[in-house]
Amino acid sequence: MNVKIKFFFLVLLLTLLQSCQLENTPEEYFDRTALNTNILMEFGARDFRTMEQNRNAGQLLAYDDKGTFPAKSYEDHILRFKMPYLEQSIEKIKELKPTDETTPMIQASLDLFEFVKEKYKTDYLTIARLMEKKAPREEIDKALAEMEQTSFPVFDKKYKKLWDLAMPYAKKHGIEVKTY
Repeated sequence: MNVKIKFFFLVLLLTLLQSCQLENTPEEYFDRTALNTNILMEFGARDFRTMEQNRNAGQLLAYDDKGTFPAKSYEDHILRFKMPYLEQSIEKIKELKPTDETTPMIQASLDLFEFVKEKYKTDYLTIARLMEKKAPREEIDKALAEMEQTSFPVFDKKYKKLWDLAMPYAKKHGIEVKTY
């Protein structure tokens, strides 16, 4: 074969390989979009109680490219541990190749995670700063209650929408899901 024909077939082969990106497995779709929501299970006041307990035990963490280390403050923990982990989860969801079947589940998951990310940037940081300046417990509790009153119904709706899509998907693909 002459060089031009070999080159043509090589280009054709590379084009075909590039256009035929392999689809993710059903488990990958389910794990990244739905199962990974377990990191959000303490969203709201429970999350702050856990952060308080962890800080009192010296286990409130932050993260950088060198690894994890004790956080200097609640704000540090949110910005340098919770946010990066959440952003990493969002990126893993975005890496999924959407299909007709999985696009609604991917979008519902991204909607939920982006909502939580926004709450981390706003309400969470406001409450963390109150806790750091040792504001009166009543002021902190009021801020937590307001956040839960406004945020939790939205969170719950987005969470339910995702799982209403994820459970039939899991069943259809033989993915065993344990509920508690």
